[in-house]
Amino acid sequence: MFKQAPQTRPRLANDVYEQILSAIVNGDIKPGERLIQEKIAEQINISRTPVREALLRLEQEGVLELSGRKGFSIRNITDEEIRALYGAREAVEGHAAFLIATQKGSDQLAAIKAAVEAEQTLTGRDLEKEFKLNRTIHRTIVEQTNNLVLLDLFDQLWGRGISLWLFAATRTSQIPPDQDVHQALLETLQSGTPQQAHQAMIEHIRDGLGMHLAGS
Repeated sequence: MFKQAPQTRPRLANDVYEQILSAIVNGDIKPGERLIQEKIAEQINISRTPVREALLRLEQEGVLELSGRKGFSIRNITDEEIRALYGAREAVEGHAAFLIATQKGSDQLAAIKAAVEAEQTLTGRDLEKEFKLNRTIHRTIVEQTNNLVLLDLFDQLWGRGISLWLFAATRTSQIPPDQDVHQALLETLQSGTPQQAHQAMIEHIRDGLGMHLAGS
């Protein structure tokens, strides 16, 4: 499941974190399966300290919870928590869409268009790549408002492992991402009123929430 981590990386715990999160997202680690730091350290061939740092980080982000004396397992996130996360996204990204549609700066819209077009080049199924392209589109919209407070709030919501995990939970190998959704959102930002852009973003986020709740 895990490969040997490079010993020369200054932040070895980051590599372990990425490997564990990828294994969770890809289904290599199942709900209820215990993760023991000693076993992971032995498999990756490193000391236990960076493994424990990675596991504790995933616990802090809400992906894992303590299981037994020395183990962790995937946490069962509640529907209430999911709704809270998506509700916060509505506030941040909905306002960002309103601002972009108000300003309609050519450079702003060009940056968003480039992010949308990058997603359209995706072929095959790769949950992590889909997540990163999707996040880039949404982050670019917020970033182009030039509102650093909004951007910081966005990064707090999207910069945690739980965001990738929840995104993966809405996807199956039979359901590829609908790239036309972001194209339609871009067109609303380009030609719609600020109110229409705000509403289009909220509806887009609520569709994601509905996908997750339907699959839970």
